[in-house]
Amino acid sequence: MQKTLTLIFYLIFCQVFGQSDSKISLGDFNNDKAVDTLKSFYEGGSSFGGKHVQIINGKTNEMHELTNDGCFCEIKKTILIPSELNKTENQLFLETIKEQLLPEKKNVPDPSLDWIIRSSFSNNKLDNNSFFDLIIDPQTNWVNNKFEYPYNYYIDIKGDTLNQLHNTPKRFTKKDNKGFLVYYAHNHYRNKAGDSLQVSDSNSLYKTFHTSHGVVVKKEDFYKWVFISDFSLTGAPEKLRWESIKSVKLFDDYLIVRQDLPPTGTYRLYVINIETGICGRVKYDFSSSNNTIDDDKKTSLIQGKSIILNIEEKQLKYKLKNIFKELDAQHLTKK
Repeated sequence: MQKTLTLIFYLIFCQVFGQSDSKISLGDFNNDKAVDTLKSFYEGGSSFGGKHVQIINGKTNEMHELTNDGCFCEIKKTILIPSELNKTENQLFLETIKEQLLPEKKNVPDPSLDWIIRSSFSNNKLDNNSFFDLIIDPQTNWVNNKFEYPYNYYIDIKGDTLNQLHNTPKRFTKKDNKGFLVYYAHNHYRNKAGDSLQVSDSNSLYKTFHTSHGVVVKKEDFYKWVFISDFSLTGAPEKLRWESIKSVKLFDDYLIVRQDLPPTGTYRLYVINIETGICGRVKYDFSSSNNTIDDDKKTSLIQGKSIILNIEEKQLKYKLKNIFKELDAQHLTKK
């Protein structure tokens, strides 16, 4: 009778809050000879949403839940493990929830997610710099392997990494400071086959490529990720189905990346030293209707060895060599 009332309650709950893809199953998930209830459902709106997975302990009626609910602008998601689910007696519940909620597990991040993690630890906002308002210095290295397209997965995180990537609530103790970092890498691709890597530019030493939200450089048999649109770090569109990497221009050892931020109608410029990996965000917001990076027939933003910025109805002209020099002076870590 109690199980029947529980199921009825959840069915009513689903209808009231507009949940979808609701599934309920019964089983002894923690091997204590009592029947537990496993429920999963999706809940969200046009720009946010996620899956919720709940287990009700058949013996104690205690409910445990994890969710990947969040903004569709996020290419990564941190999920904290609640204190109760960290307990030894609830590990089987945790494993059951993970099977329902998370993609496959990796032990270490691939080079693209590694760029995001390293950049999260090494960045600095600038107030009075001539060109930049953000510096990212991930200190990434060239990868001497065959290029692999990233896919959806998660890694275990705890301690400093979790604290850096997530604002941990005070109720979580140091002992319970564990969680998952989920990487939604499918957002990089323009088609479901997951093989979208578009050539951007090239010179005698480098060849640059971009996905919908990332930039990759190849040099002989080596490659490295040098930029990714990450909402909390570099910014991102409101929905990742809208591409953010508009163009990538190569100037000797440097890149200028135009990042579009729909639906705002604005974009940002990032300047990157390919070899050192240091990345700087030009301190102006640009309107897509006023400036372009010579990717169409409108007024060119880059002319020869200079960059022309139309700011508040004024036209400013800077030599690229001076911008590159300023970027190289902003390293946050020493080699």
